[in-house]
Order: sequence, then structure tokens, then C-alpha cells
Amino acid sequence: MRQRYDSAAKFVTLGYPKPFAEHILEYPNFVVLEALATEQITLKTHHTDSTLKVRFPDEIAILHNEIQSYNSREPMPFRFAGYNGFLIREHQMNVYCSVLYLHPRAGLDDPGFYAYSGYGCEYKHTYRVVRLVEIDGESILELQEPGLLPLTPLMKPPAGMSEIRWLDRCIDTTAVSGVSSEDLDLLLAALGIFGGLVYNKQLIDERLPEGIMQESPFFQAHLQEAEERGLERGLERGQKMGTINSILTLLSDQFQPEAVQALKPRLETIEDLERLKELLRIVPRTQSLEAFTQNLQES
Repeated sequence: MRQRYDSAAKFVTLGYPKPFAEHILEYPNFVVLEALATEQITLKTHHTDSTLKVRFPDEIAILHNEIQSYNSREPMPFRFAGYNGFLIREHQMNVYCSVLYLHPRAGLDDPGFYAYSGYGCEYKHTYRVVRLVEIDGESILELQEPGLLPLTPLMKPPAGMSEIRWLDRCIDTTAVSGVSSEDLDLLLAALGIFGGLVYNKQLIDERLPEGIMQESPFFQAHLQEAEERGLERGLERGQKMGTINSILTLLSDQFQPEAVQALKPRLETIEDLERLKELLRIVPRTQSLEAFTQNLQES
């Protein structure tokens, strides 16, 4: 079961990194520059949920995010002290950490920091503690950000709305989100997995299309190695759109926004994610929009 939650978490945090960090973790006004490798070589090998290199108005920094379905067996303050030290040494820049708790009762005792002092030494690391149950779910539904919709059943419903009515509203909103049929299967499967933390399985099965939880390539990705490519395709689609949005945002900071937006259809025809990342890296060095367009035409 844990593999299902891990798979769903990766779909959200890696496939849709900017809306996740912006609207769930509430980091303001930033552009995703790169999704960093998540394998950390320490005493044990650990794959973090999301590690992003981002540009804020005043600095380039690392955002490191962990998703916890329930309380962590190892206390989060110790875990984050290890992550933070590793990432600072590896990238030599500021690191901002967050933990998102999915289950309504998870994270209640997380202090959000690790600190000690003595013998002339002092250390303190503070990280963000975010609990889905404390987030206004209706405001997230109104955003219509596909990657966030699977998380909404675990969020706070409008006052007076029953849990079952809220589940129905989350599913109905996801069903009309305007994504392709393949992506819709991924979103509904992820919603079913997250919803299973608090809702009866029968309630979820009755409301989702028949077979979605068993047949979705997303759901099967961690259960059957042969179908791992289904998850990878979903993640790559999200990363592709995130990279395109970052390119357009950076260009709009330098050049006329309407002219920049005219490049979006051309960018969306590029299937090679690495080529899009290459275009993102050259934006800060671009002297004119014409020069960037010329580079784009070579793709």
C-alpha cells in the first residue's frame, strides 16, 4: 500500500512541481529552474519526494519537500537535519524544507525544527509543516490545477458540507478538468489512492469509473515493473509543461509578454524534455526575443 502512496506523491510533486510548491506549500513568486536528482547518498540511500532548484526574486535556492501519509517512524526533525546538511554541501546554496502530511491526524506533534546548543556550539534548523486537512479545499478546486486535484479529498471542505458530498465534489471537478482521457485516468487513480487514506474503499470504488484503480498505468506503476513507463510518461508530461511555463515566465520578465506568449504553441511541439531544459538554461543569457526565437526554430 505504501508504494501506491509513494507513486501518487511522485505524480503530484514531480509532474506538477510549481503548482504544488506555490499553492500547497505557499512559496511565493518563484520559477522552477530544474528538478534535481532525488537520490541522496548518506548512511542509507534515500529518495526524497521533491527537490527543486528555483529562482526567487532575490536568490536562487533549493526547495526540498517531503510527503508523509502518516507520522514518520524516524522523527522528522532528525530526518530534515540530515537532508538539509546534505543538500547545502551538495549545492552550496540556501535550502528551504517542507513536510506535507496527508492523513488528518498526521503531523500534529511535529515541532517544525531541530535545535541544540552547548559547549560553545549552537545549531537550529526550521522547516515548514503543512497539513492537508488545514488547507481550504474549495480554493484549490477553483484553481483548476490538474496536479493538485487528487489531493483535494484530504483537504478541509466548505463549512457544513458532509465528507461524502465533499468527495463527490472533488471527483466531479476532476472529471471536468479538461485534461486528456489518459491524463484523467491518472488523476482519478491518484485521487482514489489519496482518498483511500480517509474514505471507505467502497465509497471510492462506487464513484470512480469501473476498473480505474486496477487498470490505470499510474496505479500499476509500482506494482508491476512492466508498466513503470506509464508513470514515467505522466511525470514527463507534467515536467514538460512546467519547463515550458518556466521558459515563458523568464522571457516575460525580459521582453514583451504578449510576444512571448506567441511562442507557446511552438514550445509545446517539442517532445524532447532535455531540449526544453536546454532552452530554459539559455534564457538568462538571451539578448533579444528574436535571438531566442532563432534558437527555438533550430529545435
